[in-house]
Amino acid sequence: MLSRYSGRLLDLALITALAAVGCSSSEEPGREPAGPDVRPLSGATAFSHVDSVRLHDREERAVAACMTARGQAYTVQPAIASARGAETNPYGLLTPQRAAADGYGIVGEYLHLRSTPPPTDKPRTKAWQQALTGTAEHRVTLQLPGGTDVEYSTDGCIARANAEVYGPKWNTLEPLTMKLASMVLATVEEQPTYRKALRRWSACMTKSGHPAADLQAARAPLNARLPAAAEDEEELRALGRDEIEAANADARCQMDTGLAEAVADVQRKVERKLLTAQNRETIARYRQAKERALNDAAE
Repeated sequence: MLSRYSGRLLDLALITALAAVGCSSSEEPGREPAGPDVRPLSGATAFSHVDSVRLHDREERAVAACMTARGQAYTVQPAIASARGAETNPYGLLTPQRAAADGYGIVGEYLHLRSTPPPTDKPRTKAWQQALTGTAEHRVTLQLPGGTDVEYSTDGCIARANAEVYGPKWNTLEPLTMKLASMVLATVEEQPTYRKALRRWSACMTKSGHPAADLQAARAPLNARLPAAAEDEEELRALGRDEIEAANADARCQMDTGLAEAVADVQRKVERKLLTAQNRETIARYRQAKERALNDAAE
Protein backbone atom coordinates (compact mmCIF):
# COMPACT_ATOMS: atom_id res chain seq x y z
CA MET A 1 0.00 0.00 0.00
CA LEU A 2 1.30 3.46 -0.89
CA SER A 3 2.06 5.82 1.94
CA ARG A 4 0.12 9.08 2.06
CA TYR A 5 3.31 10.94 1.11
CA SER A 6 3.98 8.66 -1.87
CA GLY A 7 0.37 9.00 -2.96
CA ARG A 8 0.65 12.78 -2.96
CA LEU A 9 3.82 12.57 -5.06
CA LEU A 10 2.00 10.40 -7.58
CA ASP A 11 -0.88 12.85 -7.69
CA LEU A 12 1.55 15.73 -8.22
CA ALA A 13 3.26 13.83 -11.03
CA LEU A 14 -0.08 13.13 -12.71
CA ILE A 15 -1.20 16.74 -12.41
CA THR A 16 2.12 17.93 -13.86
CA ALA A 17 1.84 15.49 -16.75
CA LEU A 18 -1.70 16.60 -17.54
CA ALA A 19 -0.69 20.25 -17.35
CA ALA A 20 2.07 19.55 -19.88
CA VAL A 21 -0.49 18.04 -22.24
CA GLY A 22 -2.67 21.09 -21.79
CA CYS A 23 0.16 23.51 -22.49
CA SER A 24 1.17 21.66 -25.64
CA SER A 25 -2.36 21.95 -27.02
CA SER A 26 -3.31 25.39 -25.75
CA GLU A 27 -5.27 28.00 -27.65
CA GLU A 28 -3.77 28.94 -30.99
CA PRO A 29 -2.42 32.49 -31.43
CA GLY A 30 -4.85 34.80 -33.18
CA ARG A 31 -7.99 32.96 -32.15
CA GLU A 32 -10.98 35.02 -31.09
CA PRO A 33 -11.55 35.44 -27.35
CA ALA A 34 -13.78 32.90 -25.63
CA GLY A 35 -17.51 33.47 -25.51
CA PRO A 36 -19.36 34.81 -22.47
CA ASP A 37 -19.61 32.74 -19.30
CA VAL A 38 -23.40 32.50 -19.37
CA ARG A 39 -25.12 31.60 -16.10
CA PRO A 40 -28.77 31.79 -15.02
CA LEU A 41 -29.86 34.99 -13.25
CA SER A 42 -26.68 36.74 -14.43
CA GLY A 43 -24.63 34.54 -12.14
CA ALA A 44 -26.54 35.51 -8.99
CA THR A 45 -26.09 32.05 -7.46
CA ALA A 46 -22.43 31.70 -8.44
CA PHE A 47 -19.61 32.11 -5.92
CA SER A 48 -15.90 32.24 -6.61
CA HIS A 49 -13.90 29.48 -4.95
CA VAL A 50 -12.25 31.98 -2.60
CA ASP A 51 -15.62 33.38 -1.56
CA SER A 52 -17.09 29.90 -1.14
CA VAL A 53 -14.29 28.86 1.19
CA ARG A 54 -14.49 32.08 3.20
CA LEU A 55 -18.25 31.74 3.66
CA HIS A 56 -18.02 28.01 4.40
CA ASP A 57 -15.59 28.76 7.20
CA ARG A 58 -17.91 31.41 8.67
CA GLU A 59 -20.86 29.02 8.50
CA GLU A 60 -18.88 26.27 10.23
CA ARG A 61 -17.75 28.58 13.02
CA ALA A 62 -21.34 29.72 13.55
CA VAL A 63 -22.57 26.11 13.67
CA ALA A 64 -19.81 25.17 16.11
CA ALA A 65 -20.65 28.08 18.43
CA CYS A 66 -24.34 27.15 18.37
CA MET A 67 -23.62 23.48 19.08
CA THR A 68 -21.25 24.35 21.92
CA ALA A 69 -23.91 26.57 23.47
CA ARG A 70 -26.22 23.55 23.43
CA GLY A 71 -23.67 21.33 25.11
CA GLN A 72 -22.85 19.34 21.96
CA ALA A 73 -19.36 18.72 20.62
CA TYR A 74 -18.88 19.77 17.01
CA THR A 75 -15.73 19.66 14.90
CA VAL A 76 -15.44 22.42 12.33
CA GLN A 77 -15.23 20.80 8.90
CA PRO A 78 -12.77 22.25 6.37
CA ALA A 79 -13.95 23.12 2.88
CA ILE A 80 -12.94 20.24 0.62
CA ALA A 81 -14.50 21.34 -2.67
CA SER A 82 -12.03 22.35 -5.36
CA ALA A 83 -12.23 25.50 -7.44
CA ARG A 84 -13.80 23.45 -10.23
CA GLY A 85 -17.15 23.30 -8.48
CA ALA A 86 -17.45 27.07 -8.44
CA GLU A 87 -15.99 27.58 -11.90
CA THR A 88 -17.81 24.86 -13.85
CA ASN A 89 -20.43 26.36 -16.12
CA PRO A 90 -23.93 24.96 -15.45
CA TYR A 91 -24.71 24.69 -19.16
CA GLY A 92 -21.44 22.91 -19.88
CA LEU A 93 -19.91 25.87 -21.71
CA LEU A 94 -16.14 25.62 -21.91
CA THR A 95 -13.38 28.10 -22.73
CA PRO A 96 -10.29 27.07 -24.72
CA GLN A 97 -8.08 28.07 -21.79
CA ARG A 98 -10.02 25.91 -19.34
CA ALA A 99 -10.11 22.96 -21.74
CA ALA A 100 -6.38 23.11 -22.41
CA ALA A 101 -5.45 23.37 -18.74
CA ASP A 102 -7.91 20.97 -17.13
CA GLY A 103 -10.08 19.30 -19.75
CA TYR A 104 -13.50 18.76 -18.25
CA GLY A 105 -12.00 18.48 -14.76
CA ILE A 106 -12.77 14.76 -14.53
CA VAL A 107 -9.30 13.44 -13.75
CA GLY A 108 -8.28 16.64 -11.99
CA GLU A 109 -11.24 16.47 -9.61
CA TYR A 110 -10.60 12.79 -8.93
CA LEU A 111 -6.99 13.57 -8.00
CA HIS A 112 -8.13 16.44 -5.78
CA LEU A 113 -10.62 14.27 -3.90
CA ARG A 114 -8.14 11.41 -3.63
CA SER A 115 -5.65 13.66 -1.88
CA THR A 116 -8.22 15.34 0.39
CA PRO A 117 -8.94 13.88 3.84
CA PRO A 118 -12.59 12.83 4.16
CA PRO A 119 -14.75 14.83 6.58
CA THR A 120 -15.18 13.58 10.12
CA ASP A 121 -18.05 11.10 10.29
CA LYS A 122 -18.87 9.57 13.66
CA PRO A 123 -22.03 7.94 15.03
CA ARG A 124 -24.21 10.66 16.52
CA THR A 125 -26.92 10.65 19.17
CA LYS A 126 -30.46 11.80 18.46
CA ALA A 127 -29.88 14.82 20.71
CA TRP A 128 -26.80 15.80 18.71
CA GLN A 129 -28.62 15.46 15.39
CA GLN A 130 -31.59 17.46 16.62
CA ALA A 131 -29.31 20.20 17.89
CA LEU A 132 -27.71 20.38 14.44
CA THR A 133 -30.69 20.07 12.09
CA GLY A 134 -33.60 20.93 14.39
CA THR A 135 -36.75 19.26 15.62
CA ALA A 136 -40.03 18.25 13.99
CA GLU A 137 -41.93 20.73 16.15
CA HIS A 138 -40.12 23.62 14.45
CA ARG A 139 -40.19 22.24 10.91
CA VAL A 140 -41.47 24.56 8.20
CA THR A 141 -42.36 23.76 4.61
CA LEU A 142 -41.41 26.14 1.82
CA GLN A 143 -43.23 25.81 -1.49
CA LEU A 144 -40.96 26.51 -4.44
CA PRO A 145 -42.01 27.51 -7.96
CA GLY A 146 -43.07 24.51 -9.99
CA GLY A 147 -44.71 22.76 -7.04
CA THR A 148 -41.58 21.47 -5.28
CA ASP A 149 -41.50 21.65 -1.47
CA VAL A 150 -38.47 21.87 0.81
CA GLU A 151 -38.46 21.47 4.57
CA TYR A 152 -36.13 22.70 7.29
CA SER A 153 -36.33 23.20 11.04
CA THR A 154 -35.89 26.73 12.27
CA ASP A 155 -34.41 25.66 15.62
CA GLY A 156 -31.45 23.72 14.21
CA CYS A 157 -27.92 25.09 14.42
CA ILE A 158 -27.57 24.91 10.64
CA ALA A 159 -30.59 27.18 10.13
CA ARG A 160 -29.41 29.48 12.94
CA ALA A 161 -25.92 29.68 11.43
CA ASN A 162 -27.32 30.51 7.99
CA ALA A 163 -29.40 33.30 9.50
CA GLU A 164 -26.37 34.62 11.38
CA VAL A 165 -24.06 34.63 8.35
CA TYR A 166 -26.47 35.70 5.61
CA GLY A 167 -29.40 37.30 7.40
CA PRO A 168 -32.77 36.14 8.79
CA LYS A 169 -34.39 35.51 5.39
CA TRP A 170 -31.62 33.37 3.90
CA ASN A 171 -33.25 30.02 4.65
CA THR A 172 -36.08 31.14 2.36
CA LEU A 173 -34.16 33.24 -0.16
CA GLU A 174 -31.54 30.62 -1.02
CA PRO A 175 -33.82 27.70 -2.00
CA LEU A 176 -36.16 30.04 -3.89
CA THR A 177 -33.34 31.61 -5.88
CA MET A 178 -31.65 28.28 -6.58
CA LYS A 179 -34.97 26.92 -7.86
CA LEU A 180 -35.42 29.92 -10.14
CA ALA A 181 -31.92 29.41 -11.55
CA SER A 182 -32.71 25.75 -12.16
CA MET A 183 -35.97 26.65 -13.91
CA VAL A 184 -34.21 29.13 -16.19
CA LEU A 185 -31.55 26.60 -17.14
CA ALA A 186 -34.09 23.86 -17.87
CA THR A 187 -36.28 26.22 -19.91
CA VAL A 188 -33.32 27.47 -21.94
CA GLU A 189 -32.37 23.90 -22.85
CA GLU A 190 -35.93 23.26 -24.10
CA GLN A 191 -35.97 26.18 -26.53
CA PRO A 192 -35.84 25.46 -30.30
CA THR A 193 -33.20 28.16 -30.82
CA TYR A 194 -30.97 26.55 -28.19
CA ARG A 195 -31.44 23.11 -29.73
CA LYS A 196 -30.58 24.47 -33.17
CA ALA A 197 -27.34 25.96 -31.81
CA LEU A 198 -26.60 22.66 -30.09
CA ARG A 199 -27.04 20.77 -33.37
CA ARG A 200 -24.44 23.03 -35.00
CA TRP A 201 -22.04 22.29 -32.17
CA SER A 202 -22.83 18.56 -32.36
CA ALA A 203 -22.07 18.48 -36.10
CA CYS A 204 -18.73 20.16 -35.41
CA MET A 205 -17.94 17.61 -32.70
CA THR A 206 -18.71 14.74 -35.06
CA LYS A 207 -16.32 16.19 -37.64
CA SER A 208 -13.64 16.51 -34.95
CA GLY A 209 -13.92 12.81 -34.11
CA HIS A 210 -15.75 13.29 -30.81
CA PRO A 211 -19.44 12.73 -31.61
CA ALA A 212 -21.84 13.97 -28.94
CA ALA A 213 -25.51 14.84 -29.05
CA ASP A 214 -25.32 17.33 -26.19
CA LEU A 215 -22.81 18.99 -23.89
CA GLN A 216 -23.06 16.37 -21.16
CA ALA A 217 -22.77 13.49 -23.64
CA ALA A 218 -19.28 14.70 -24.58
CA ARG A 219 -18.14 13.90 -21.05
CA ALA A 220 -20.02 10.61 -20.61
CA PRO A 221 -17.51 8.15 -22.14
CA LEU A 222 -14.67 9.74 -20.17
CA ASN A 223 -16.62 9.54 -16.91
CA ALA A 224 -17.39 5.90 -17.66
CA ARG A 225 -13.67 5.11 -17.91
CA LEU A 226 -12.73 6.70 -14.59
CA PRO A 227 -13.52 3.78 -12.21
CA ALA A 228 -11.22 1.40 -14.10
CA ALA A 229 -8.57 4.06 -14.75
CA ALA A 230 -8.46 4.91 -11.05
CA GLU A 231 -6.95 1.47 -10.44
CA ASP A 232 -3.98 2.02 -12.76
CA GLU A 233 -1.82 5.15 -12.94
CA GLU A 234 -0.94 4.63 -16.62
CA GLU A 235 -4.61 4.27 -17.50
CA LEU A 236 -5.33 7.41 -15.50
CA ARG A 237 -2.70 9.33 -17.47
CA ALA A 238 -4.17 8.04 -20.71
CA LEU A 239 -7.65 9.09 -19.62
CA GLY A 240 -6.32 12.54 -18.75
CA ARG A 241 -4.76 12.93 -22.20
CA ASP A 242 -7.94 11.79 -23.93
CA GLU A 243 -10.00 14.09 -21.73
CA ILE A 244 -7.97 17.16 -22.67
CA GLU A 245 -8.08 16.21 -26.35
CA ALA A 246 -11.88 15.88 -26.26
CA ALA A 247 -12.31 19.07 -24.22
CA ASN A 248 -10.10 21.03 -26.63
CA ALA A 249 -12.28 19.87 -29.53
CA ASP A 250 -15.39 20.75 -27.53
CA ALA A 251 -14.18 24.26 -26.71
CA ARG A 252 -13.13 24.89 -30.32
CA CYS A 253 -16.53 23.77 -31.59
CA GLN A 254 -18.31 25.94 -29.04
CA MET A 255 -16.28 28.93 -30.15
CA ASP A 256 -16.53 28.21 -33.89
CA THR A 257 -20.32 27.78 -33.75
CA GLY A 258 -20.94 30.72 -31.40
CA LEU A 259 -22.64 28.48 -28.86
CA ALA A 260 -22.07 30.68 -25.80
CA GLU A 261 -23.47 33.73 -27.58
CA ALA A 262 -26.52 31.71 -28.68
CA VAL A 263 -27.11 30.50 -25.12
CA ALA A 264 -26.80 34.06 -23.81
CA ASP A 265 -29.40 35.29 -26.31
CA VAL A 266 -31.85 32.47 -25.50
CA GLN A 267 -31.38 32.96 -21.76
CA ARG A 268 -32.14 36.69 -21.98
CA LYS A 269 -35.43 35.94 -23.71
CA VAL A 270 -36.33 33.13 -21.31
CA GLU A 271 -35.66 35.22 -18.20
CA ARG A 272 -37.63 38.15 -19.61
CA LYS A 273 -40.65 35.89 -20.07
CA LEU A 274 -40.26 33.47 -17.15
CA LEU A 275 -39.34 35.66 -14.19
CA THR A 276 -42.10 37.63 -12.48
CA ALA A 277 -41.64 40.91 -10.63
CA GLN A 278 -41.78 38.96 -7.38
CA ASN A 279 -39.12 36.55 -8.64
CA ARG A 280 -36.85 39.47 -9.51
CA GLU A 281 -37.37 40.96 -6.05
CA THR A 282 -36.39 37.62 -4.49
CA ILE A 283 -33.23 37.49 -6.61
CA ALA A 284 -32.33 41.07 -5.69
CA ARG A 285 -32.74 40.33 -1.97
CA TYR A 286 -30.65 37.18 -2.39
CA ARG A 287 -27.88 39.21 -4.02
CA GLN A 288 -27.98 41.77 -1.22
CA ALA A 289 -27.76 39.08 1.46
CA LYS A 290 -24.89 37.41 -0.36
CA GLU A 291 -22.99 40.69 -0.74
CA ARG A 292 -23.45 41.56 2.93
CA ALA A 293 -22.15 38.15 3.96
CA LEU A 294 -19.12 38.51 1.69
CA ASN A 295 -18.38 41.98 3.04
CA ASP A 296 -18.63 40.71 6.62
CA ALA A 297 -16.39 37.74 5.80
CA ALA A 298 -13.75 40.06 4.36
CA GLU A 299 -13.46 42.10 7.58
